[in-house]
Amino acid sequence: MNPTPEPLRVRLGEERHAVALAHELVGLARLDVHSQDGAWEVTIQGAKSDSLVTRVLDAVRRTLADQPAASAQVFLDGHEYLMQGE
Repeated sequence: MNPTPEPLRVRLGEERHAVALAHELVGLARLDVHSQDGAWEVTIQGAKSDSLVTRVLDAVRRTLADQPAASAQVFLDGHEYLMQGE
């Protein structure tokens, strides 16, 4: 039996950023938005194709645009990546 693959997760510091990211991703995959340890996390379930990962990262970039103090941690396949607002 194959273990369930780890979901793609994005952790953001503010609820409004998590909600904005979720709105960007509606219809793309099954999503869950929840509070976790003082931050907000968007969990994207399903197969992690290159196309899906690219669309999620583009959505994170758009969500953080024009907000240089904002950041997001992206958890993908056991690795953690930090994206900064511009």
